[in-house]
Amino acid sequence: MVSIRYKILAGGLAVLLAALACSLGSTSTPVIPAVPTIPSIPAVPVATATATAVPATTAPASSSLPVAASPSIQLLDMLDVNNGWALTDTAVVRTTDGGSSWLMASPSGLSGSPSSAFFLDASTAWLAVMGADPTTGTLFHTTDGGASWSSAAVPFGGGSLKFTDPLHGWELVGLSAGMSHEAVAVYRTSDGGTTWTRAIIDDPSVSGYSDSLPLVGDKNGISALDAAHAWVTGAQPSDDFIYVYATQDGGTSWIHQNFSIPSGYSPAQTSANLPVFFGSNQAVLPVMLFSNNNASVFYVSQDGGQTWTATTPVAQGGFLAVASASDFFVWDGGTALYASQDAGANWTTITPNVKLKDNLVSFQFVNATTGWALTSDANSHHILYKTTDGGATWTILIP
Repeated sequence: MVSIRYKILAGGLAVLLAALACSLGSTSTPVIPAVPTIPSIPAVPVATATATAVPATTAPASSSLPVAASPSIQLLDMLDVNNGWALTDTAVVRTTDGGSSWLMASPSGLSGSPSSAFFLDASTAWLAVMGADPTTGTLFHTTDGGASWSSAAVPFGGGSLKFTDPLHGWELVGLSAGMSHEAVAVYRTSDGGTTWTRAIIDDPSVSGYSDSLPLVGDKNGISALDAAHAWVTGAQPSDDFIYVYATQDGGTSWIHQNFSIPSGYSPAQTSANLPVFFGSNQAVLPVMLFSNNNASVFYVSQDGGQTWTATTPVAQGGFLAVASASDFFVWDGGTALYASQDAGANWTTITPNVKLKDNLVSFQFVNATTGWALTSDANSHHILYKTTDGGATWTILIP
């Protein structure tokens, strides 16, 4: 499982790299506060997007794919210890040996970088490329590891793309944003992405809009459990308000889920990452807290995301990674990496052999020991690191 595989994001690869928590959380009737002029909250680094956990897969035959020598990776999504996908600024590549070597896997019709992507397993992936505006685009789809791709015109050009299986998918596309408000539309597919139906649009200037998914708030993306249940998370500059909205009817209506702020951190402004699901019941939702005591907290669910319980907060911000229902990580690239192997009840401080704080773009783990980190310097030069000892020792895979 990828650490928070967030296929978040609208408008291009830059946004793809941007989009993806001891109190009780519970669902409730939505309470959407009035929105006066409110201060902005700090920018939030988002680890590579949230998704349902997928089992290790057998990679498809790759003999027909050309080698990609030292690709300049800008977005990485490892599925297990061997198989993963990545985007460069011009191509799609994949690995079958944990990132030691890479193969070209781009669609022949791809021009430039995808504006959103989702990788279900070693064989199956989708890439969205924006058209003239956010309401037009092309969706590429492969089922053989990138050896061949189909394409279809779609009513969106990018955003947060999520598939729960080979047929059922969701897309959250940003339409406009400003002053802590963001108009979005949610689309669904049941045929693998060939055709899409709009479930909701929250733009009041559009006929048929709905405010059950409110205009207020900066959205971090969409995650889903199945064809009926999905979550949109984000940030809203209101004290002790965690921006998590859930649907149980395929996206037609949405309800705000209330979360309690851990003791000692209220009042706090927050940014909620996307939930990660492990089977039909277990889920993890990471949240960053901005208060007098900044912290990261992982909320866990045992009932498929209906109710949430806060775990022990970590007094550090940075990137948040979920490798399994038990293995969580927090790191800003500095001298301390925090790891929990008991679902956030207790935390261990690890001292990495590298200092990546100024350049860290993302990091992820697929289990308690194996992870990758991606950096970028002022010249946009990317370096890929790997650890096999839980984050203490990092070696360079792509210099």
